[in-house]
Amino acid sequence: MLPRSLSARLMLATLLAMLAAAAAAVAVTAWVRTSTPEDAVREELLEEVDEVRAGLRLDAAGKLHVVLPPQAGNVYDAMPRDAAYWITDAQGRTVASSRASPALDALMALPAGATRMTVANPGGDITLQVIRARIDHAGRAYVANIARSDRLVITLKNHADKLYLRAGAAVVILALLTFALVITLTVNRMLRPLRQASRVAARVGPRNLGARLRSDGLPSEVVPLIEAFNAALERLQQGFRVQQDFLAAAAHELKTPLALLQAEIELSGAPNTPLLLRDTEQMARQVHQLLHLAEVSEGHNYTFAPIQLGAVVTDAVDYLARLSAQHAVHVVVLPASMPTPVVEADASAVFVLVKNLLENALHHSPAGSTITIALQPDGFSVCDRGCGVAEADRAHLFKRFWRGTARDSRGAGLGLSICLEICLSHGWTIRLEPATGSSGACFVVETNGGVE
Repeated sequence: MLPRSLSARLMLATLLAMLAAAAAAVAVTAWVRTSTPEDAVREELLEEVDEVRAGLRLDAAGKLHVVLPPQAGNVYDAMPRDAAYWITDAQGRTVASSRASPALDALMALPAGATRMTVANPGGDITLQVIRARIDHAGRAYVANIARSDRLVITLKNHADKLYLRAGAAVVILALLTFALVITLTVNRMLRPLRQASRVAARVGPRNLGARLRSDGLPSEVVPLIEAFNAALERLQQGFRVQQDFLAAAAHELKTPLALLQAEIELSGAPNTPLLLRDTEQMARQVHQLLHLAEVSEGHNYTFAPIQLGAVVTDAVDYLARLSAQHAVHVVVLPASMPTPVVEADASAVFVLVKNLLENALHHSPAGSTITIALQPDGFSVCDRGCGVAEADRAHLFKRFWRGTARDSRGAGLGLSICLEICLSHGWTIRLEPATGSSGACFVVETNGGVE
């Protein structure tokens, strides 16, 4: 199974291509070097003729000498029964030869035209091949007679093949390691812009649909995908904006008719006036919160600045003082153990956040109880002594238009949804924790640190 990673696939494909190329090179080399023992000896003799020709030297007295490279000359000294050379002039006189040896004696005694000879050896006779070649040097003609045994050539060839194989294997392994390292660095560098684009795409959400992916540095094959994604974001942003504008416009247009309707009911003197007023008040509340929800869902509606979180909490408590008195619920603000945190936030939105949490707690608190707002260095909490939240209801708390069981049913089911939107827009978190007592609920807002 192929790996899912693009970089891994590229590396695997290139590595397989490298291995295939290495295997082909080995096969070609093996095919080229495949030969019979006799052919191998013949090739060795021809190469030795070239070595002897290149090593011919005339001294000041005109005497001919043969100067061979160490790797060639040592063979004649180390294996006198397996190698010999004998150089004669045009008259057949000896002008140079390898050191005296059985192979040289046999070579000098070999009849003209013979190409093979045998040398006696304690472990068994040795067969040598012979080559004769004309060599011209310094205007003179010479005849080079060179003999090599089959066992010598085969032994040297096998040894050379092993050396070539080891060296080739070492080179291939080193090349593969180097290649893998280079490919890894290259692929990672090539995919770095793609990973950055992926991180940006992962952060795109309803509150930042204006973000766009950059195609700078990306491979040309990926650019159309990035452009298509940006175009889809543009369409989503436009549709989301139309939806939010419609919601805000509808809520705004409903405020005036509801206010007129409420005034007409108050002046009508109908017997069911209290019931009608309660219904219109609830409708007005829902419209008002719909307008709030539309506003907090749009990031461009926020104006961020350093604010004192404690001051905003105090303002919200003062604002709801009359409501808390109506419910006969006491609100206590516990100061932070450290200086009141300063956060980068929209003061109006944070006021709505605190007001909605406190208002929610007031609707769920029994008369005579206490609501505690505790300031912390990294946020605040609002805890009541109501009936708490059932385990089955916890997953629905922040859903729009969901309402729990309160002392009154005038809630619109949007207060906690608005709180969640405000927290998400600020990069904060909000969660429900059990109250410290036997009952009640405690909403905790964490601001993830303040402003230095």
